[in-house]
Amino acid sequence: MREKWSKEKLVRTLLITSIIVLSIIGLYVLNLLFNNTLTRIGAALGTVLLPFVIAFFLSFITGPLAEKMHKSLKIKMSIAAILSIFIGIIFILGVMTIALVFILSQIYNILSSLINLIDYQAFETILAELQLFIEAYLENSNISSILDEIANNGASLEKVLGLVGTIFVSLSSILSNIIGLIFVLVLTPVFNYYLITEKTYIFTSIAHVFPKDLEPHVVELGKRSDTVIKNYFKGQGIMMISIALYNGLLLGILSFFIPEFNIAHAVMFAILMGLMNIIPYLGAWIGIAAPIVFLLTNHLEYQQNGGTSSIFLIGIVAVLLIHLLEQALESSVLQPLVYGKSVHIHPLIVLSSILFFGSIFGFAGVLLAVPLAGTLKASYDYFKKSPEPVKKEPKKRQPKKMNENEST
Repeated sequence: MREKWSKEKLVRTLLITSIIVLSIIGLYVLNLLFNNTLTRIGAALGTVLLPFVIAFFLSFITGPLAEKMHKSLKIKMSIAAILSIFIGIIFILGVMTIALVFILSQIYNILSSLINLIDYQAFETILAELQLFIEAYLENSNISSILDEIANNGASLEKVLGLVGTIFVSLSSILSNIIGLIFVLVLTPVFNYYLITEKTYIFTSIAHVFPKDLEPHVVELGKRSDTVIKNYFKGQGIMMISIALYNGLLLGILSFFIPEFNIAHAVMFAILMGLMNIIPYLGAWIGIAAPIVFLLTNHLEYQQNGGTSSIFLIGIVAVLLIHLLEQALESSVLQPLVYGKSVHIHPLIVLSSILFFGSIFGFAGVLLAVPLAGTLKASYDYFKKSPEPVKKEPKKRQPKKMNENEST
């Protein structure tokens, strides 16, 4: 049976919710009054927190690797941590390089196929019409008068200063983004190193900051969050390997029937589709786009050369069917079996988390949306199921025993 909420617990929950809502409204009003000062402070805090958040979640991958190297190779934990971080960096750079080379090669093939299919006479007609449209737009706007004034009288000092100011603002924005990226790239391995070697000390110190009556709750929340995140990354690894093997097997069989589509392509697409699964829901469709684009490019080339190209369209349909079957198996069998109840989150919450954390932390927030949402869910479940505070009953005074001398 569902546990009924007591009046005291209901009032406490409503009070906490009201405080959170009023705090958010107050921060929004202060942000408007102080000319987006809070937005700038939040951006600065985000710049500092982003490498820590990335390093925190990476420590669940590099940490176990460092522990295994420390035990098996009999080396210091600090050296094992450095080696595990180095291996992680090489792996990430390798995957990004392979993906970038493949994407650029496919873009080049598609553009070359489209250029060969273009009717140049029709293209010249489109360019001429576009030129007439731009000229008509300039004549009906203030831009033409400004350009005529600059051409006849030269640029005024105010316009030159305005142009220089605009260029300076753009360059400073680009420079600040580059510096922020450098900070993230430098600080993330540093934070990751300390989270591997001194994780227990760091989180024990954080727990000691809270009052003593709250410290057990903080420790319990830390343990639950740690379990959720570990289960997520273990499950994510199993899911990625399973999806890569599934797609590798079926795409490998498909490669025997489609020209220009060999085993090497099948393996590469399968690995890419497995890696893309790290982005919940959206990554699967991003991964399936690669073989579809490849088959579509070959279809255009064969069509241009007068060959039979229908086999590639059949291949695209087959790839889509393979993907739909994979999604059905993943949602009905793999996810409940791998994740269990520890990271069981509703798809709507997952998509909302992707949008929310993605807007705060960018692409890193998209990758870490599920473990962050799982941590928040674990915290909510803990407070929801936490027992009511036990009211201590006053001790009953026992009657004082009389001595034998007093009784006589």
